[in-house]
Amino acid sequence: MTTKPDEALLARPLEVDPELLALPAPARGRRLATLVLMAAASAASLALLAGLRNDVGYFFAPAQPTHVGDVLELEPSTLIPNTFVTIAGTPMASTQVSYARAFGERYAVFALAGQRRVLVQVPADDHFEVRTSARREFSGRLVRVSDLGGRFSAVRRHYERMQVPVTGETFVLLADEPPGSYGWAIGLAALCLVFVLLNLFLLLRWFRPIRLK
Repeated sequence: MTTKPDEALLARPLEVDPELLALPAPARGRRLATLVLMAAASAASLALLAGLRNDVGYFFAPAQPTHVGDVLELEPSTLIPNTFVTIAGTPMASTQVSYARAFGERYAVFALAGQRRVLVQVPADDHFEVRTSARREFSGRLVRVSDLGGRFSAVRRHYERMQVPVTGETFVLLADEPPGSYGWAIGLAALCLVFVLLNLFLLLRWFRPIRLK
């Protein structure tokens, strides 16, 4: 048995609570600012994730270096960037350039004797010069100058003043940096990915249009 609605109740106009009318309207400017900020943060995280792709790729490189031989016998076209290699050569103290990164890490860069196609970068602690002068083999990550971006620009300008030819195609061996030392790249990439997914989830949840039934 169904009951019919009260016709008098239906005919009565709807009443609006005055307290609800007194509430402030949603802050559209703040809502839009939040939307833009979250979208910008997601875009920045994606950009950082893209910038980490080579570091992440190097982490999965073989743990044993490839011996490419003496630097004087190398053909640059046969070298593969972003690989773990060992190169033999004699450090040239006359081409050494030292620099520090933002977090205080110090490095020294120099060419190996007899050529200018391959530079070597080593961590510069208090006794690195003594150890480096006796080394004839260097193992580490092989990259191009163009792959290092702005962090190598000051070194490149210094070499230009020294009249040492350095181009974007010049190779740099980041000595003593095996693939396993790039675990930080995996962690940072995972953090960026989580941040992007979380922002997308919140954007869809908070700013999805509401459908009225």
